Amino acid sequence: MSVAAHSMTPIYTDWRDRYQLVGKIGSGGFAVVYEAFDVTLDQAVALKIVADGRGMSARVVREVEAAAALSHPNIVALYDWFGDGESSILVWELVDGESLDKLGGALGDGDVAALGVELLEALAFAHSQGIIHRDVKPQNVMLDSAGHVKVMDFGIARLMDADTLTGDGDVIGTVAYMSPEQAAGRRVGPPSDVYSAGMVLYELLTGQHPLRGQTPAETLSNVAAGRLPSLGTLRPDLPQDLVGLIDDACALRPGERPTASEVSEALDELLRSGRLRTLRLRRAQRLVRPLTRAGFIAERVTGAGLAALTGGIVLGTLPAYPQSWTLPLVALCTAVWAVVPQGGLAFLLGVLAFPVFNVSLSLGAAYLAFAVALFLLTRTRPIVALWPTLALVLTPVYLTLLAPAGAALLGRVRGPLAAAWAGAGMFVYLLLLRVPRGPFTLFQPRLRLAGQAAAAGDPFAAATRIIGAALAPAGVLQMLVWAGLAVALGFALSRRRLELRLWVWALAFAATFAAYRVVPIAVWGYPVQLAPLLWNVALAAGVILLPLVLTTGDAPEERDDGHLQEG
Repeated sequence: MSVAAHSMTPIYTDWRDRYQLVGKIGSGGFAVVYEAFDVTLDQAVALKIVADGRGMSARVVREVEAAAALSHPNIVALYDWFGDGESSILVWELVDGESLDKLGGALGDGDVAALGVELLEALAFAHSQGIIHRDVKPQNVMLDSAGHVKVMDFGIARLMDADTLTGDGDVIGTVAYMSPEQAAGRRVGPPSDVYSAGMVLYELLTGQHPLRGQTPAETLSNVAAGRLPSLGTLRPDLPQDLVGLIDDACALRPGERPTASEVSEALDELLRSGRLRTLRLRRAQRLVRPLTRAGFIAERVTGAGLAALTGGIVLGTLPAYPQSWTLPLVALCTAVWAVVPQGGLAFLLGVLAFPVFNVSLSLGAAYLAFAVALFLLTRTRPIVALWPTLALVLTPVYLTLLAPAGAALLGRVRGPLAAAWAGAGMFVYLLLLRVPRGPFTLFQPRLRLAGQAAAAGDPFAAATRIIGAALAPAGVLQMLVWAGLAVALGFALSRRRLELRLWVWALAFAATFAAYRVVPIAVWGYPVQLAPLLWNVALAAGVILLPLVLTTGDAPEERDDGHLQEG
């Protein structure tokens, strides 16, 4: 029996005996949708109630016939439908999530491509079942709490073999996302859905819809005339493969568009290439878990490596344990960090206490207080504690400034703080070693800081010596410069326009060069060697330029370290 012949007599005397209304979800010109609870199946559902008096019975039949043919994980499921003599009632799967029109600002380019894979897969399946959606738009595409696409509302869907359902001249669907042939009132096929899906992805990638006019008639004219500019015009920073794919999907002539399956496969290949970056969605989990998981693993491996370097440097500089213990201690610290970064940080700070105590009791006591404070401040992202080590490791190859630049990836707040901490740690470490004048001591003359701290009579005096050096004008300047570099590059990474990114990049490194070059001469009268400063700024700027051009406007994320603490 066809769905159209389904009995309009309700199974229950009163359907409210089975479905308890919880609250209104929304309403439109044709129906009201409620959240309800199915007491029989013990689950939440969405009830779509359409009054038969509005002449919508044919629409309801089409929606039910379409939904009955579609069983796909990316299409909202229809559980039941019936009538009560006054209204047609459709019982749908309740999706816990948001529609794409509310999530545009939370999606990175990689996220858009990933949801595009699932959206086009769903449409390809519908087309294989002889169903054309005809109203694909952001409001009809949900992203559930697991980060998966759910296509909704097949209410104006057309069955390919049911020509009587629509005729030439009918214009059905939302104007801004219609295909040109649909806007012109001609018959539509699967390429029309491909165009609409392409427009959804286009708008998510650019943040705008160039075809929208001041009136629906103007929008309709723009769509029918094919006045859509190439995606590359608004986003020249995107990979050309992605630009060409979306442009082809939005081609004016239906015959020039790829199939939904072809678009889905091409987007999936782009994601696998790693050229598109994903963000953490605000109200859904990440769409591409393998890629983001790789980021967590990379951070854990980097942290373990920095822990090994920190332990090796300090134990080599301040020998206190038997020489044969050094390698096992460093290896153990690295292993603990690789499994539980918090534990690795605590173990490392503890191992380093004895060498410092071996220098002087006062300095050791001051170090213990510092170690506890550092652990408490960085325990949610342990790698931040070792950011000064990253700067020191990069120094021999003139890439020290990659440390504050890379801190931009740690977040809008944590990034600048990590950069400032790295600047202070670098400054104090170089003063303790009494290195020759250089950019990262602001070309100051050598101080006897290590001897003064070791000779201090109490922990407070030892701490005062070291903190005083860090908070001297030169140390504060370095912290401000490094924090400013992190802020500037974090801002640049979050911008979509390539020109703006390049301006911020250029100004940030120019200001860094000027601060290190001008201030020591103008304020303190210290001689400045141009060559090492120029190498440090130029090489770091060159390395940063490539990812700045290739990334896609993804703001640095703020997150806790819960993923890194898993055993």
